[in-house]
Formats: sequence, C-alpha cells, structure tokens
Amino acid sequence: MKIPPQQQIFNAVFSESLKLGYSTFDYLPPNSQELPFVFVGEQFSQDRTTKRFLYADVQQTIHVYGDIKSRSDVLSMTNNLKVAIRKIKRTDDFVIVCKNISDQVITESTGNTPILHAIIETEFTFN
Repeated sequence: MKIPPQQQIFNAVFSESLKLGYSTFDYLPPNSQELPFVFVGEQFSQDRTTKRFLYADVQQTIHVYGDIKSRSDVLSMTNNLKVAIRKIKRTDDFVIVCKNISDQVITESTGNTPILHAIIETEFTFN
C-alpha cells in the first residue's frame, strides 16, 4: 500500500530533525526526557482534487523544548529546522513545496521548572 502523502511529509520533517542530530519524537515524551528535544506533532491537511491529480496543503507543527537558561540553543535548533525544512522538495512519491514557516517561543511550566517551548508551524503543498 502506498504511504499517504501526509505521512510522507511527516517522515521527511522527522528525518531532517534526526539528520541535525536532535533527539526527535513522534509523541510528547515523559518529563524525565533530557532537554532539548524535538516533537514532530500536529498535522492538518486540505485536499484539492482535479480529474487527474491530488493536490493538498498540509500544515505540520514541530515543537522544540529546551532549558529556560539555554534560549540561544532553542533558537538555534528552531532556525536549523526551518532551514532544513525549506530544503525539502520531494518525498518518495510527491513533489512538495514549503509555502510558509512561522515560529513562536513561549515559556511553559512543567512542575517546578520552567522550560522554553518553540513552536514551528509549516505549510506545504504537494502534488
């Protein structure tokens, strides 16, 4: 069975994070996970079909969690991921284009220790 295009985009993003040497998960790991790490998370898509082809827009969210005292590291990871994601041009079966990337950095409290949480939101189009 052919891998759905949304999964291929997820796999490509996940792979880029691993290539950068980051601890990368497809789930939010337990609080005992050492910081920093990447969680390739939520995904949304909107299909557009024609008589011959399937086109779609896919939004993929990537989370970077890091120590509150290591803001520079979290921002470097975020920027490195954005650069790598922009370079993705193909999956196994589809041509993809990264149309937009935005990010934000927030502070979260998990227990007694605040952490930095960068949220990268990407939008791809595939055909």
